[in-house]
Amino acid sequence: MCDDDPMRETERNRSQTVFPFAAIVGQDLMRLSLLLNAVNPSIGGVLIRGERGTAKSTAVRGLADVLPEIDVALCQYGCDPTSLNTCVECEALRANNSEIDSHSRQVQVIDLPVSATEDRVIGTLNLEAALSEGRREFEPGLLAAAHRGVLYVDEVNLLDDHLVDTLLDSAASGVNLIEREGVQYRHPAEYILVGTMNPEEGDLRPQLLDRFGLAAEIKGDLEPEARATIVTRRINFESNPQGFIADWADESDNLRTRIVGARKRLTEVTLSDEMLTLITHISIAMGVDGHRADIVMHKTACTIAAWEERHEVTRDDVRRAAEIALPHRRRRDPFTPPHLDEDELNQAIQSFDAKQTSGTEQGENSDKEVSTASAADDTTNASGRDTGTPTASGAESQIDADSLPESPTLLAPERLPVTRPKSGRRTQHEVQGRRGRSVRSRPMNPGDPPDVSLIDTIRAAALRGVGETGLSITRADIRVRRRMRKVGNLMLFVVDGSGSMAAQKRMQLTKSAVLGLLADAYQRRDRVGLVTFRKTDALETVPPTTSLDLAHARMREMPTGGRTPLAHGLELARRVIIRERSRDNEIRPIVILLTDGVGNVGLNAGSDPMDDAHRAARQLALDQIPALVVDADRRRARISPLPDLAQAMAATHVQLEAIAAGQLTNLIRLASA
Repeated sequence: MCDDDPMRETERNRSQTVFPFAAIVGQDLMRLSLLLNAVNPSIGGVLIRGERGTAKSTAVRGLADVLPEIDVALCQYGCDPTSLNTCVECEALRANNSEIDSHSRQVQVIDLPVSATEDRVIGTLNLEAALSEGRREFEPGLLAAAHRGVLYVDEVNLLDDHLVDTLLDSAASGVNLIEREGVQYRHPAEYILVGTMNPEEGDLRPQLLDRFGLAAEIKGDLEPEARATIVTRRINFESNPQGFIADWADESDNLRTRIVGARKRLTEVTLSDEMLTLITHISIAMGVDGHRADIVMHKTACTIAAWEERHEVTRDDVRRAAEIALPHRRRRDPFTPPHLDEDELNQAIQSFDAKQTSGTEQGENSDKEVSTASAADDTTNASGRDTGTPTASGAESQIDADSLPESPTLLAPERLPVTRPKSGRRTQHEVQGRRGRSVRSRPMNPGDPPDVSLIDTIRAAALRGVGETGLSITRADIRVRRRMRKVGNLMLFVVDGSGSMAAQKRMQLTKSAVLGLLADAYQRRDRVGLVTFRKTDALETVPPTTSLDLAHARMREMPTGGRTPLAHGLELARRVIIRERSRDNEIRPIVILLTDGVGNVGLNAGSDPMDDAHRAARQLALDQIPALVVDADRRRARISPLPDLAQAMAATHVQLEAIAAGQLTNLIRLASA
């Protein structure tokens, strides 16, 4: 390839404007995870979780510039000329004993936006070739562009689940296999998958979390000196990018040389039986499901040894591997973010050491512990119920003591009855637009989005026969894709935070109910939002999100006091739902109003508070927004205004104290169906 080749020039310009990987301050686990994947891509990629502005994107883009150049074939996939995993074109050349021409280039970082369609990701039929020349030609997507490079997905938690599945499948197999709409094609797709996300914007399903090889949790540095260094380096880079990159050229070259050496050394690294047993012991002690964690820890520990220029895995290598291979795989309750406690890891290693030294004695002690635990279980079973005594691990401590209900009919989130039909979003629905999985096609109707199924359109035209000028396609022949997508609920909690809610433990009862519903939302991947109203106004405390951790924290911290602006709460709830519908018209919203029912603040000066509340309620009904009104007032003697309000909303009215947590969950499902 000539020196003035435009692709090479583009790569050269990119290299000149990327902040050097070696200049990143701190974030040791993130940098180590990325470098280990650069040495050994079979580890399975990296998930970087952290708040905004913590160099997540900077690190990913900088990584490519410290990777060694690669030899690529002159095909559209950039195949490895020495590999057997190549495209059809390179396979044909090899079969004919022809030389595969190649050139050297930098490793590329391919961005996959969260708005990307399935066609853009995996590829599709080339429309121009099919219509003008009658050829069936495959048009590669982003997976093809990422082959032998880095595929970067910012906000991966916001990407459709079926696309995340596709990315993980192809990353694990090294092949992108397309079988859809009459197209059957395969091409190599070996890449380092890096996903970044802000946990406050929602989480990934546990099944998807587990398939990322490593995970790094990062936060902003709290040390003034380190923060000052970050600012200084960034300002210097922006003032003189080329000069700054030149200043760090030696460190970047050292990293590149070290990566090359570690790759060569990796095949020579050995891991003893003792270290393998330690890996499995740690996985069991940390409560990890399945065997993927053990396999990834094995690969990671060996890669760490190679990176540290050693040929044998040490205990410290295993420990460091556990720190980045286990946090996202541990079993956890809905409101605890993925983490790995250092003390727990130390205890696991110490218990392994104790087993190794004490042998039989330790085994006897373990048998006694098992017997004691069994006896305790028998006692519980004999009584027919759990006594509710808190365990040593603190499993009963999710809800603060002051927010626990007095009534025993409401259960804490971790003890919700397991009567759910299944986890995951509620059901698959046919959706409009280009999001979702294509399942079939249908004739195009006026107003349909331009999501044409080319193969089915050509088939429909072919049924009429081929004319003198070839195949003629009319409007009646056009077929559009029918797409299916899992659609979850948007549960918008509208919670009364007025002073009256503090009486008779109404707020404690309300908080417990909401926390229980959040646990159910976690299982079903529903989005949740929180609107609170108190004093003279309403506030969108938690915008709709899949981050149950955030909603849980805000709900527990919610204060009470002041008057009851009920109409303001309902008005704000309506505006939130309308806004979310404009962003995604497939959402299934439900408003869950929790209040003691007496509004005493009008929308305008001099207006009647309850009249305003009824008008807002009727507007929710007119907008066809499903709702559930939960009465938190425990007084039996008074006549509640809430049944009339619920009727205006076309909603179901229930007394919070009179129903169990599971019943409330079922009522919400019925209301949103």
